[in-house]
Amino acid sequence: PAQQQCTPRAAPHRAPYYRAPAFVVATHAADRRVRAPQTFHAATMSDALATSAPPRLVIQKMILENFKSYANEVTIGPFDSNMSAVVGPNGSGKSNVFDALIFVFGFNAKKLRQAKATDLIHNSTAYPNLQHTRVSVCFAEVVDLPGGGSRVVEGSQLEVARIVKKDSSATGSSTFKLNGKTAKKEEVVTALKAKGIDLDHNRFLILQGEVEQIAMMKPKAPSPH
Repeated sequence: PAQQQCTPRAAPHRAPYYRAPAFVVATHAADRRVRAPQTFHAATMSDALATSAPPRLVIQKMILENFKSYANEVTIGPFDSNMSAVVGPNGSGKSNVFDALIFVFGFNAKKLRQAKATDLIHNSTAYPNLQHTRVSVCFAEVVDLPGGGSRVVEGSQLEVARIVKKDSSATGSSTFKLNGKTAKKEEVVTALKAKGIDLDHNRFLILQGEVEQIAMMKPKAPSPH
């Protein structure tokens, strides 16, 4: 597939079967209401020094190509820098947005409720023979400004992508990319950890079914370990 980058692009094509999109909710200090995505402007580290708040990592947008219910290329975002939730009616693609994120993080297909990675490739009557899926997640550090809004810290952008292709093997091939360059999974984990996303000691992801699993645990472990 053509190389994806976190740069402005034409409005993506949406498959005819695609239903109402999930809505992005932004939580602001002064109010809680749905707002249009705000415009980001490049800034230097001096912005961080000029405010009391340190830079923080946000997801700017996600680019999904042939991933689960999303046929062809679909761009989700840009997100507001205070985005806190994705909501929408049943079937709007909320779970698949989260699945796309952990797909990029390198989780195996079973964590996404599939038998193998190639099962994540979109398959429908309209698109029955797609050969690959790709997800790109665009991160950046932002600085909250005293008067409201935020600025992107210059040079802080990070694009992480994962591509799965069908091949002669049963499970297909999986490739990771950092800022457009092919990388090992370990390099992706290291780059994300440098941004504060620790996949080795995951304390920030609760997958579907895990809440019920935790709730059903016995109050006492079978052994000290």
